[in-house]
Amino acid sequence: MRAVIYARFSSDRQSEDSIHAQVRACEEYAKQKGIRIIGVYKDEAISGRETKTELRREYQRMLRDLKKHTFDAILIHKYDRVARSLSEHVNLETKLKKEGIELIAVGQNFGNSNESKIMKALMWSMSEYYSDNLANETKKGHRETALKGLHNGGYAPFGYDVVDQKYVINELEAAYVRKLFACALDRKGYKEVLKEMKDAGIVGKRGKEIKYPQVYEILRNEKYCGVYLYSESEEKNRSERRTKPNSIRIENAYPAIIDRATYEEVQKIMTERKQSGQRANYLCSGLVYCACCGAKMHVYKSTRKGHTYYYYRCSKACGSSVVKMEDVDNAATAYVRELLSADTQLKVAQVLRTYKGHEKDRVESFQAAVAKKIAEKETAYNNLLTNMTSAVLPAEVIEDISDKMSKLKNEIEELKEATPPEDYSVDVIQEWLQSIRNAPDEKAVHLLIDRIEAVRIEDKTDFNISTTLKPVLENMVAGEGFEPTTSGL
Repeated sequence: MRAVIYARFSSDRQSEDSIHAQVRACEEYAKQKGIRIIGVYKDEAISGRETKTELRREYQRMLRDLKKHTFDAILIHKYDRVARSLSEHVNLETKLKKEGIELIAVGQNFGNSNESKIMKALMWSMSEYYSDNLANETKKGHRETALKGLHNGGYAPFGYDVVDQKYVINELEAAYVRKLFACALDRKGYKEVLKEMKDAGIVGKRGKEIKYPQVYEILRNEKYCGVYLYSESEEKNRSERRTKPNSIRIENAYPAIIDRATYEEVQKIMTERKQSGQRANYLCSGLVYCACCGAKMHVYKSTRKGHTYYYYRCSKACGSSVVKMEDVDNAATAYVRELLSADTQLKVAQVLRTYKGHEKDRVESFQAAVAKKIAEKETAYNNLLTNMTSAVLPAEVIEDISDKMSKLKNEIEELKEATPPEDYSVDVIQEWLQSIRNAPDEKAVHLLIDRIEAVRIEDKTDFNISTTLKPVLENMVAGEGFEPTTSGL
């Protein structure tokens, strides 16, 4: 069998050493199984949520090479190295199946039984479901940087540059920021300012032309008053991502481009112009389709005799009857509960217990890697100590060496306290599955359900529900006597 290796590390608490460890684990597996490695694809400092070509070039190159049929399998260390998005896992599985190529996670190899395939599918789901919690471990350094009012990564706002992690005004860009605020204050359009910027070759921080959406973001950005905002968690919607209501907030953290009075007045003007009413988030919003014509069904509400009723109706008005939202929600929750039956949870727990039986080997491998890293840093520390004591050096050189030694000492202490990353335990998985089954929320429904086709005939509503896990879950457990409901109430 010919195989390639795919390895990735993100920029949060990982380094290039992580790539080497992943490749080494895959090579050792290949050697044991008699697999011939013909190539390695590596993405460095890239989040598992990113799949765009410009961000994960090696991943995209590997997908293009699938059609060349030069390899029979892809080796990865764990499934989260491919992605932390369930949809991307499913898309990849579909592409690989079409080309007859096998994906093997050498660090999470559960075997080939039906139960193991269920486990694989759930690991995909949990990679996405728990990504926010896992990300908290990577944000400690960002929090300390934020408390100092320093630049915390990403692009600086248009109008500012970053020098030594501090925001400084870019006077050329700031002049146009002031012009845009002046236009808003005078209730004028932005057409002339945008044309002036385009003619002058002024572009945004990403190198793209500034248009009306970017103008809106500029005018709503409180940072132009010199306010530092850093959110420790991902905000729920666009408005919260901009205003960061739960963020670390520092007034006068850097030079202001716009005074507070101007900013507040512009906010009032823009709020007056904003259309009233926000789109509601419903349990199954975005998942419901008309079974008659295939078009999406949207929610609308009707008020009669002081009572409000919610329905789904066909967006193309094909003539099909409306469907009660309550019926759709009930069908979805019933489907999720049967999908996560007690039998399924028991099988998953059994597979995981077998997997956890090899935990000793994983811990020993982790400890060996840590010991090697400690030895390398101790060698570097001793070399610096030798250099500092072997000759008379200028004070600034001694200070520089001392700083490096102090940093190495701290890193060594951190490594000594390092513990192996915890895999999902049996109790954690069972608790997670049971909590979803007991009370499926919007996120769980969207995680486990891909499409709900609804049609109302006379007094009965029928549903056809499909899941993103169907290719790897439904078909495999059906033979074990577990068959999720596909027609509803």
